[in-house]
Amino acid sequence: MRLYERQAAAATRGGWSVERDIRWRDIDRARARARPGILVGLRDAALIEAFHPVNLARLLRLMWDDVDGSAVFSLELYEGFKHFHALRLYLDAVGHEPAITDAEIVEMRRAGAAVDVASDGLIGRLVEFMLSEHLAAYFFRRLAEQAVEPVLIALLHYIAADEVRHAQNASDLIAKRIATDPAVIGGVLDAAAHFRHFGAEAIGAVPVALPGDPLAIRTFAKRIERLCGVRFVDYLKSGLAVRRTA
Repeated sequence: MRLYERQAAAATRGGWSVERDIRWRDIDRARARARPGILVGLRDAALIEAFHPVNLARLLRLMWDDVDGSAVFSLELYEGFKHFHALRLYLDAVGHEPAITDAEIVEMRRAGAAVDVASDGLIGRLVEFMLSEHLAAYFFRRLAEQAVEPVLIALLHYIAADEVRHAQNASDLIAKRIATDPAVIGGVLDAAAHFRHFGAEAIGAVPVALPGDPLAIRTFAKRIERLCGVRFVDYLKSGLAVRRTA
């Protein structure tokens, strides 16, 4: 089975509908508004999801000759939109202010749309996307643990599961490149050591549901170790991460 076939099948198995699977009429506005910090985090997350067309357009331009990669990121574009759409609908339904506007989204995208990525930046962008999705899964999972409004809890579990799959999809694309050229491992380690969430380009400070989340951090390192066959903590201690950018 081709890589993109496996990933498309996983997307189908994990599929959910914004219209049919979310019980919009059952939203308890009072309970939702009792946790304003969660709503602020959801708003930031919705904006990051709305930035996907800019970020993924770069990856698609860099991966036009990779059938697996272009197929995967085409799926990601749709599912990122679905997350944005559902989060925006929820925030509107509970009356959270300020409401997200189309003008705000376009302005947020403007600077990012002007940034291009050289072909030798592909591995760094893949690692950035993989780890951003990895942390997004933990963000939505932790928010679900903190939320008290049942409809939101269900929605967050759907989104978190998608983000787990997105991180694995990117990991599979990186593994494919490592199998072809093991020298890529150095670039993966370096990008992980200097990781910056792509959402920071969109909104600045990326929301965090559990500061210093130990499980998210441990699995972050494990994901890199599985790809590279190198303990990530050993790489960081070696000083190679510093020397690469010195």
